[in-house]
Amino acid sequence: MYFGVGIPNYTEIMELLKNGLTLEAKEKIMELREAVMELQEENLWLKQKLREFEFESDLTRNMYFDRGIYWLRKVTEDGTNREGPFCQVCFDRDRKPVRLQRAHTPQGGWFCAACRNHF
Repeated sequence: MYFGVGIPNYTEIMELLKNGLTLEAKEKIMELREAVMELQEENLWLKQKLREFEFESDLTRNMYFDRGIYWLRKVTEDGTNREGPFCQVCFDRDRKPVRLQRAHTPQGGWFCAACRNHF
């Protein structure tokens, strides 16, 4: 990642051109282009990280625990105020909202296909 050290500036390049040092000015322009590309890459990376943190923050803020499983507080298409259920183990361990499936056992309950736990 780029930290902005030693970026050539416009004034520096103009002084080189004024003094007839075109080769040196071209080198500074190339350095400037490289710095811009690195800054663009860093900006994209930072934006992606910000989106990830915002998603995780929203998810954590809206998850609630009820009777051994997680639910997501959300108004859904059918008008209910929650979505889920989600696996307690997967969410607590990895912060991943893994949907639970109905357990096809005589006791019923829920099953997580990711971590293989029953609830």
